[in-house]
Amino acid sequence: MKPEAFVADWKRSEVSDIQKFVEGANVVGLVDVTGIGAKSMLTMRASLREMGVKLRMSRNRLLKLAIFEASKNKKGIDQVVDAFAPRQLALLSSDESPFKIFQMLLESQTMAPAKGGEIASYNIVLDKGPTAFPAGPIVGDFQNAGFPAAIEKGKIVIRKKHTAVAEGEVISAEVAAALDKLEIYPITVGMQLLGAFDGETFYLSDVLDIDMDEFRSMIQSATAQSFNLAFNTRYFTGSVMQPLLSKAYSDALAVAVSTAYPSESTIKALLSKAHGAMLGVAGHAGEGVDDELKEMLGSAASAAAAAPEPVEEASSSDKEDEDDEEEEEVSEEDTAAGLGALFG
Repeated sequence: MKPEAFVADWKRSEVSDIQKFVEGANVVGLVDVTGIGAKSMLTMRASLREMGVKLRMSRNRLLKLAIFEASKNKKGIDQVVDAFAPRQLALLSSDESPFKIFQMLLESQTMAPAKGGEIASYNIVLDKGPTAFPAGPIVGDFQNAGFPAAIEKGKIVIRKKHTAVAEGEVISAEVAAALDKLEIYPITVGMQLLGAFDGETFYLSDVLDIDMDEFRSMIQSATAQSFNLAFNTRYFTGSVMQPLLSKAYSDALAVAVSTAYPSESTIKALLSKAHGAMLGVAGHAGEGVDDELKEMLGSAASAAAAAPEPVEEASSSDKEDEDDEEEEEVSEEDTAAGLGALFG
């Protein structure tokens, strides 16, 4: 008979606590915390806690066991195990969406000094110019690291622009120490979200890593295009109903004014139009108008003179029509008939 394996009580308690942590969360994420020092970890945890994100660290094997136990009551959570890697991992819980959590973790990242042995994620470049160090033996440390350092006017200077480490190369211990002295911190330190489960879907990091500005622009463009389509096809929704009613009102008002249909909405425009027509007829009446009409005609002429002239020139055919109209004389009978129609 095979003896039963002994499991320490603290391990059982740990798995039970992690299981409760997982089951009580709306969103559960798996985070890589490899290389984060104790001080940085405390700062990050405090910052994330303020944003509603809690962190639970333990041995990877215990984290897996707790997730499998939680999957009995929380279907689908066992998918988180698929993102496990031979790194130092932790679980997080939050009420925010996985996409927002991913962005929050990116924003919480900080830069740290290299220790040697890391891979440069970008070109580490030194600018030409003086350093903060006076002449001394430290110039030898810079030169041993391959930096073009020299002493000029009592100060250590970098004589020319220099790439200390190219992207993808290993940062040596000598270069790391020299960069630290120059307060150049090339290592990004922060938590990396490997995956997250929101109760229905498990998202891997490559899905969560999106350009939020570009995504927001795409949503705005899609919204505008959808609105235009709904508006132009007269598809009634809460978003387009008010603009459609406004356009229908404007169109109806234009028809009513053009057909001289009197109503509370059109009467002011119709009276204004009639007044303009009256002044047009009165303008051809010569001396047959009274003082009040003359005053009105004078005001209208002053307003016309103050208005800016149109940029486009009238075509030759338009000019000929205008000349014909100016040459056409209005008889006294026509003038009298027009005024009679206006004033009864």
